[in-house]
Amino acid sequence: MRLSRGNFTTTRERISNETLSQQILFQSGQLKRYAAGIYGKNNLLVKAQANIENVIREVLEKYDCVEIVLPLLQPKSLWVESQRWDNYNVSGQMFYCDMPNGTFCMAPTAEEAVLAFVKGNVTSYKQLPINVYQIGAKFRNELRSRGGLLRSKEFTMMDAYSFHESQEDLAREYENMRKAYLEIFDRLHLKVIPVKALSGDIGGNYSEEFMCIADSGEDTILVNNDFSMAFNTEILELENAAEFLMQNYGITVNLDELHEEHCIELGHIFQLGQKYSQTMKGMFVGRNGKSQYYHMGCYGIGVSRTLAAICEINCDKDGFKWPVSMAPYTFYIVSNENQRNIAEELYQELLTANQKVILDDRKNVTFGAKLKDAKLFGIPYLVIIGNSYDGDNVYEVEERLTGKKSKMSFGQLCELSTL
Repeated sequence: MRLSRGNFTTTRERISNETLSQQILFQSGQLKRYAAGIYGKNNLLVKAQANIENVIREVLEKYDCVEIVLPLLQPKSLWVESQRWDNYNVSGQMFYCDMPNGTFCMAPTAEEAVLAFVKGNVTSYKQLPINVYQIGAKFRNELRSRGGLLRSKEFTMMDAYSFHESQEDLAREYENMRKAYLEIFDRLHLKVIPVKALSGDIGGNYSEEFMCIADSGEDTILVNNDFSMAFNTEILELENAAEFLMQNYGITVNLDELHEEHCIELGHIFQLGQKYSQTMKGMFVGRNGKSQYYHMGCYGIGVSRTLAAICEINCDKDGFKWPVSMAPYTFYIVSNENQRNIAEELYQELLTANQKVILDDRKNVTFGAKLKDAKLFGIPYLVIIGNSYDGDNVYEVEERLTGKKSKMSFGQLCELSTL
């Protein structure tokens, strides 16, 4: 990607009332605010988010999940049928519009849509279990929009839904998805803790959040010293908190043995049971020849929020420090005016070798400013072609993570992307 062909204009000032990573996103021109909670993403964020989505797809398909696409624009009748229309409107979370041909909402979640998608097609226990997922936009009128991508009104989400003939089979799939989530976040280099949680508007009696410990997180959890047991402090607001934890999760609470941690919620998994299938008449013919309701599970990952968490964890005062596996690009080439042709040749060679590379070919930016922007953008390997280059096809390479500088041939550069 040629930097001159994109909307890459950086500033020297930062917005002080944001977290460090969000300050860098605005400073580097990677995030554009249209209104509170509404943002546009520039190329580096688009590429990095695509890497996250690819990891999610690879893991979920390993666990026999099948990708689908459900409509973002949904008729009111679906939500009336599930008995959630009034609750979502009272809370002010839902965007909707009245049209001459009916009332429609922008999907905040998709339990209704997926049940309508499955019922009528999956009519026998012989077709169960199934687990379908999608990755796409969701819309919620967040009244506390903050932290840029951490909590916005339009966001990208992976949401999966499983259908089963029994509670026992649902519990089995729930554990499989729990393992899948831990594998996903491990591949994304994010340390997460499964946390016992309230199910909220989604419903069900058993759910867990996947929390990433971060000082900037707005959620607070209580954990023991070895992090083997954790739950969201929201549970303590229940009148029967101790009974709830014991009945649903088998936890006996001793607050003296727990401490607080601030976290970012990245995912949430639910055992929904028959909540939606009963209200929306989602049925199949069971082994006994009689009709019965599906048992459902629901599983979500905030993709754009996960992107924000990766940014938050991988930055310093100079800019981002993308991990190689998640980086939008692997190489960032900077040259002075005298070596412009050499930089162009290396750029073309790396593209031919299927490497992900940025060429900073901007003509109105000084060599020093380009070097500063390179750190701001945080691409793992900065290739510097300056006056010291002697024409032997050996290049000066600076590693963004460590600041270490070394001389490398073209072949050695290509090997870096496999580390």
